[in-house]
Amino acid sequence: MAGRRKDISNPASTGGIGPLFEARVQATFVGLMLTGGCSPLLRPWPINKIKLQGKVDGFDTDDLIVFVKDKESSEQRKLLAQIKHSLSISKKDPTFAEVIQAAWDDFHGDVFKKDKDAIALITGPLSQKDFHNTKWLLEQARVTEDCDEFLERLKKAKFSPPYCVEKYDAFKHQISSVNGGRTVSDEDVYDFLSAFHLLGYDLGGQLGVVQSLLHSHIGQLSDQLPDLVWSKLVEFVQEWNKSAGTIVLEKVPKDIVELFRKKITHMPRGVYVEPKDQPTTNLSNYPNHDVLAILNLIGGWNE
Repeated sequence: MAGRRKDISNPASTGGIGPLFEARVQATFVGLMLTGGCSPLLRPWPINKIKLQGKVDGFDTDDLIVFVKDKESSEQRKLLAQIKHSLSISKKDPTFAEVIQAAWDDFHGDVFKKDKDAIALITGPLSQKDFHNTKWLLEQARVTEDCDEFLERLKKAKFSPPYCVEKYDAFKHQISSVNGGRTVSDEDVYDFLSAFHLLGYDLGGQLGVVQSLLHSHIGQLSDQLPDLVWSKLVEFVQEWNKSAGTIVLEKVPKDIVELFRKKITHMPRGVYVEPKDQPTTNLSNYPNHDVLAILNLIGGWNE
């Protein structure tokens, strides 16, 4: 008689893909800080500080807090991000409930400045239904005049995606749960959605678009192989993540900083140099795909 077949667990649940994905996302922002890149969703100011696991400092959306600072005015803004490899934008998903709980508390707390800071859920692969409808929902909350116009667009079948109402109800349900089951107003939900963002990062097991862009960016500033530099960044972040570290340039280990000491001795093809050696970019003359990749990365990647 054949023995009972042993159940095989999903590698994603047993192989630590969630923590690895989190470390890779965090390492992406550290790489941008070290190379002079910019954070998505914030003003194009230099990244001057990154907090990992910021719960100890009062953040509920605590996986990644990115600070940028204007050199002239010293004004500072920040991105609060929760990192989840996968979830479902639904009423029943416990991971989504956890994300909304944290984001709602920060949105109404002292750590978040409305109209300046940003709150984001950074994820790996989502279903097309979840990603497309949720992105539409959040974008409409930002571009409409008020809640009434937003709800009017939401109800127009020929204007809105087919499942956007379902996703709106999922957000409203989770927000109500945060408030002890009390039904919250559409105006409160609308205000929250205006500040909430969804970013997709394909940083799974294989080389994806985000990692490829980062490799291209690293390659312009380092003599080392980009994948080796990337591995060292991930390893560095994993160690600091264990202790809820705060990363500033002055505290980054010297061996990491030295990876980015390459001097550029020639201008990439397609870049026109004005007199006085002031480079300007003409986007219509860019045959160099590496340059385009760098520009995309510096601008912040958003699927």
